[in-house]
Amino acid sequence: MNFNIEHLGIMAENPRFLADWYISTLGFSELFQPEGEGMPVFIRDGNGVTLEFFSKPESYVFSGGDLRKNQHLSLSVPDFDRAVAELEKAGVCFNDEPFTIFMGGRVRFFRDPEGNWIHLIYRPEMPW
Repeated sequence: MNFNIEHLGIMAENPRFLADWYISTLGFSELFQPEGEGMPVFIRDGNGVTLEFFSKPESYVFSGGDLRKNQHLSLSVPDFDRAVAELEKAGVCFNDEPFTIFMGGRVRFFRDPEGNWIHLIYRPEMPW
């Protein structure tokens, strides 16, 4: 049996608003939204990775602050400085300064409008 990731699901207070932010700010495209109130929104990045934004149950409470950073979406870019500049121009506020990782990579974190952490990463070469 061969298993493949079909999509990643992200719980959202407002799935439509959050999907629209990913589309307008990060250049993702809408893939599908079933008809009906409260239905999830599926979007896709340029590599074909699909994200599903689905409604948070009213009783659910998100963990706060840096604890949420333990689960993050990582976005690779070919030009780190240009990506940072474009995101700042789009209104993204970065939470820390960029830092260097193994093999000359560069990383910087920011959050989407609902507080989900996004990990911007540049790798001059893939380690795997």
